[in-house]
Amino acid sequence: MTPSRQWLTPLGLAMVALVVLTAGLGGTGFATGGPGLVNFVAALVFAAAAIPFLIRESLPPGAYAALTGLMALAVVGMRTADPAGEVIALFLLAAFAPLRPPRPVLAAVTMLGVLAFNVLQLSSGHSALTLILATDAGAAFFFLVGTLLRREKEQRLRITGLLQELQASREAEQEASLAAERGRTAREMHDVLAHTLSGLALHLEGARLLAQSTNADTRLLETIQQSQQLARSGLAEARRAVRTLRGQDIPGPELIGSLLDQHRLVSNGAATYRVDGQPVPLPPAAALALYRTAQESLSNVRKHAPGADVDVELSWRPDTVDLQITNIGGGGTHKPATDPGYGLTGMSERADLAGGTVKAGPVQNGFRVHLSLPYALARDQQPARFPSEPPISGG
Repeated sequence: MTPSRQWLTPLGLAMVALVVLTAGLGGTGFATGGPGLVNFVAALVFAAAAIPFLIRESLPPGAYAALTGLMALAVVGMRTADPAGEVIALFLLAAFAPLRPPRPVLAAVTMLGVLAFNVLQLSSGHSALTLILATDAGAAFFFLVGTLLRREKEQRLRITGLLQELQASREAEQEASLAAERGRTAREMHDVLAHTLSGLALHLEGARLLAQSTNADTRLLETIQQSQQLARSGLAEARRAVRTLRGQDIPGPELIGSLLDQHRLVSNGAATYRVDGQPVPLPPAAALALYRTAQESLSNVRKHAPGADVDVELSWRPDTVDLQITNIGGGGTHKPATDPGYGLTGMSERADLAGGTVKAGPVQNGFRVHLSLPYALARDQQPARFPSEPPISGG
């Protein structure tokens, strides 16, 4: 309910009740026959027409015209039944007329009601001409009050619309600035990472050919080949990051398997991957949280527990999607949960952005990271914004 309706509508309903009350307490009053019955029916018709006129703002214009006509007839009926009655109903009719469309029609109906009321005043023989003029002046005054209230409401609605347009303009400006920053960062990443990794891949290819031509140790040749594959994978990841910055091709759970393939290139431990349940579409923030959590967890395994066996399980449940990465053995130690480092902190921040939670801690002879994303929350999230995304870290 708008601020004006918080007091205008109750006030209008109170005035309608006052009309019925004064009609019942007047000289004619309410009765089961004669003028009292006419007075009762007219007051009832006035209330029945005025209430929907006040509380409904979306009726067709023809409906408002019909309701105004009924109120005008009711005013004439109450005056006919009680020539000495109050003029509150007439003033209220004049105040209502400017509030609803079609305003020219409602104004014309109200004027006809005022003229009919004047005729009844003259025919009763109890009203002087000055009293008739006072009645007309009062009706004109209340019509002006209704007009001012309508214009105040229209002005307030225009101000509200302008404020909404201003807010939308500011948001569009921020989005444009963000898109420009993404483009600039993407170009810089491409220049630095892609060129560097491409050069590294070429040097490794030269080292591999040199090792082959000099009959070097086969272990050295295998290491060079693995390094070359890692350089190519890093180049593909850099290109994917550039596309992500430009709002394209955001990585998600469908690429977790490729992360395991990269992990196997540099780890002697076993790596298994299981998917349970039926995958469902996720918004970018949730999809990115799954991918980055798997990427960060595998990076932590290589750093803190080299050679450990890794088990990755992605479970699509009725209400949540769970990602669990567990490493066993490897002879290394993870940082304790009280000092998680930036990697685990980044996981938690991404999970929060997607409406989920991350739990990380030691298990028997190993370490486990568990990400849970509720569907109801994940579907309501907006795509992750670049400035809010935590940095990728290896620890």
